[in-house]
Amino acid sequence: MADPAIDVPTASGTHAGLPSPQASEAPLAVIEAVSKSFPIAGTQRRHQALDRVSLALARGEVLVIIGPSGSGKSTLLRTMNALERVDSGRITIDGTVLTDRGTDLNALRARVGMVFQHFNLFRHRSVLDNIVLPQCAVLKRPRAKALAHAQELLERIHIAELAQRYPSELSGGQQQRVAIARALAMDPVLMLFDEATSALDPETVGGVLDLMKSLALGGMTMAVVTHEMGFAREVADRVIFMDAGRIVEEGPPHHIFEQPEEPRTREFLEQILW
Repeated sequence: MADPAIDVPTASGTHAGLPSPQASEAPLAVIEAVSKSFPIAGTQRRHQALDRVSLALARGEVLVIIGPSGSGKSTLLRTMNALERVDSGRITIDGTVLTDRGTDLNALRARVGMVFQHFNLFRHRSVLDNIVLPQCAVLKRPRAKALAHAQELLERIHIAELAQRYPSELSGGQQQRVAIARALAMDPVLMLFDEATSALDPETVGGVLDLMKSLALGGMTMAVVTHEMGFAREVADRVIFMDAGRIVEEGPPHHIFEQPEEPRTREFLEQILW
């Protein structure tokens, strides 16, 4: 049975491929001709992870990014949180140009939550401290206020009883829910999910996906790299298919999954769906 999802109000708009109601506003995130390469060990060559990628993400939009391994999906997300410096191009998040040298990256990362495949929790800290400490360290919140916010989030995602446990005492699904709560505690304007369910036991995947669906319904702007095609069909406003560091095709879920135009998109979907 899937874990209960987070309690959030339902947004006025809808997802599942319908246009975002916020689409007429200025985009929350803009990526312009971004390129990123990495050296190939033992050679003089470089791997082109991103090749002049451009896209815009509307406020309240859920963008799902799919594609084969090595296509640049995770690198794209990591550039949006400045975990990877771009070789060229420009990235703007909520009016802040994160690719400018003078940008306070720590302040920006506090506004862009990221959830990884492997939870990245503080192993020697309790669940509660995992959510409280980043608020105090980065946002400079008084501990009492950070504690109240953390306890509220744990209640909302229905794991308040785990507050004093340590990560090693939790299941993978519970750890990932704590990681999501930790990101939400920073009051982000954008949430990035990088294969958030790929390391989970099949029995716990559903609970984390339900939590992500609830965030989408609550109006959270999200960019999600995932291999969960059912989630993409149901929740995404737009799906992007990447290959070889480029965006090959993009569109609403029904277009990408039922009427893909590009041969490479069709080939990929045939392999994973049929």
